[in-house]
Amino acid sequence: GINAEYGGGDPYMFVGNSGWDGYTRALVDFDVSTLDGNLELNTEDTSVYLRLWYDGSTMGKPYNDPKQMDRHLVAHQVITQWEEDSATNKYSSTSGTDKIEWSSSMMGAKEDYSEDKESEVYISESEGPMDVWFNLTYLFTDWVNGTSSDMGVVIKDSLHEKIPGYFLKFGSNDNPDETMRPYFWTCQKKATCEPVDAEPQYVKDNYGCVSVANVTLNNCVAKNGPCPDEDGMTALSDLEGYVYGTTAMWDEFHEMQSECKCCVESETELMDIPMDCSAVDGKSDYTNQEIKYIKECQCQKCSIVSKKRKKRSAPSKTRLLLRSALKSILRK
Repeated sequence: GINAEYGGGDPYMFVGNSGWDGYTRALVDFDVSTLDGNLELNTEDTSVYLRLWYDGSTMGKPYNDPKQMDRHLVAHQVITQWEEDSATNKYSSTSGTDKIEWSSSMMGAKEDYSEDKESEVYISESEGPMDVWFNLTYLFTDWVNGTSSDMGVVIKDSLHEKIPGYFLKFGSNDNPDETMRPYFWTCQKKATCEPVDAEPQYVKDNYGCVSVANVTLNNCVAKNGPCPDEDGMTALSDLEGYVYGTTAMWDEFHEMQSECKCCVESETELMDIPMDCSAVDGKSDYTNQEIKYIKECQCQKCSIVSKKRKKRSAPSKTRLLLRSALKSILRK
């Protein structure tokens, strides 16, 4: 039969053949619609893997002469819409009260899944529980970029599918042990903080003078993810984008917390911008040298700028006044 994943309710997916139960395949799909199409992978061919937990082999109904054998598993792109609660060996989905069938039983090559092999994995007959990795980099890239519909993959035994033996058992998304559930592993390029040029534009000063020509300004931008903090985790100030500027506040433990300027300039140079002041009375043309062009950016770390304060006895009036003044400053 067909094992639909995410769903099905079963803690395991099965691939192979177990005698009276016949042969079976597994369907796996992930929602990649929320991922950024500009995601930069470390390499174009070996950066995204579907990880399945192989929990060993198992037999379905008793069989007289089950064969344990090496299995050659292949992942194929699914090209027919299916539903996790409806997919079986015969049906792919439902429409109202109608059941929609695959082009043929157990899914048809070319019609329901691509004949091209996306990835191959060998599991020997003596193999114990382990992680199994299917390289889906090209397919994942097509899904994220919208050049191919994301309907997941079907995993099947390409050599011994119809030979009675044992099922290979893999953890499903309904497995109570979260470490056994399927997931995508992606290797992205290292986060960087770089100057990025804006569209050239005219510059106007406070007097009303305008640059003679378009000027290219730039800004620091965090790429491939936000700047990390000292532990390699996402900084607090990055949770809602790449924040520029710094803030400080007393937290619930009475520690002074300072959020980082996550991606800021570290080296700049003043530009020479000829200014046209013909439309301004009493102002001559001049060269503006007050605008900076960013040459280099860097990630600044988040840090705690004070230690936890020890509990004191009743504070003095002077201390209370200072504390009140500090809070007023922080609110501004």
